[in-house]
Amino acid sequence: MDAFFRRITNGEKPGYPRFQGRNRYNSFTYPQASNGSVKFVDGKLKLAKLGTIKIKLHREIEGKIKTCTIKHEGDQWYAIFSVDLGRAPRKVVPQTSVGIDVGLTSVISLSNGEQVNPPKFYRNAEKKLAVQQRRLSKKQKYSNNWKIQCKVVSKIHQKVANQRKDLNHKLSRDLVNDYNLVVFEDLKIRNMVKNHHLSKSIHDASWGQLIQMTKYKAEEAGKHVELVNPYNTSQTCSNCGNIVKKGLSVRIHTCPHCGLVLDRDVNAAINILNLSTVGTTG
Repeated sequence: MDAFFRRITNGEKPGYPRFQGRNRYNSFTYPQASNGSVKFVDGKLKLAKLGTIKIKLHREIEGKIKTCTIKHEGDQWYAIFSVDLGRAPRKVVPQTSVGIDVGLTSVISLSNGEQVNPPKFYRNAEKKLAVQQRRLSKKQKYSNNWKIQCKVVSKIHQKVANQRKDLNHKLSRDLVNDYNLVVFEDLKIRNMVKNHHLSKSIHDASWGQLIQMTKYKAEEAGKHVELVNPYNTSQTCSNCGNIVKKGLSVRIHTCPHCGLVLDRDVNAAINILNLSTVGTTG
């Protein structure tokens, strides 16, 4: 509401506040969990004003709990903690390095030639999701059957999201374990998804999530993630530096100047690594 009235005062487009219905409110946070409002008692989670709740603790919590967010997704409830580990990241001089080109044919291509094929989780779930969404559209809104069907649809979306998250956790962990410097393109994903021909595949690949996971894992391990300008990384020959124009359908980079023949994504990954400003060896 404050932002709404500020825009009116400044003569800007008001952008009327959106009503926050009960179905849009799916989380709340204890911002000062360290003051005793959140604690563990006999293996259970005790929340101020709510009481004691059974919890499946995935792993022991290290450090001091700073905030606790209770979130509802589908038919599951999650307790999400942010903690202060009380130690600074280890400083490691970059030695081994890799450039990463993200794409749709291969979800990532490494500058050493390795590639990972995209699993296409959403694409694989589309038919099942379409059936359940048609059933939902035929239910009377807000009826008991509609609410039950909403949960069925949300569980499919939740499974796809969990599959993506699981893959990106594994990929980011492997990258941080194997390399001290990981170089990605600084992509403007929000602009890229405006292309309606590619938006679904880009969302399914979830490049942004992979980059963010790699960044925080690298920071914790005292390693480095760098983002570089993606301009012409696919068009430049990684061997001689000449521009070789090619459309998206051309998957092999063939340089008429030096004779280099290489997968276009691997060629781009090498260029991405070469753009790094962090001193490396190897």
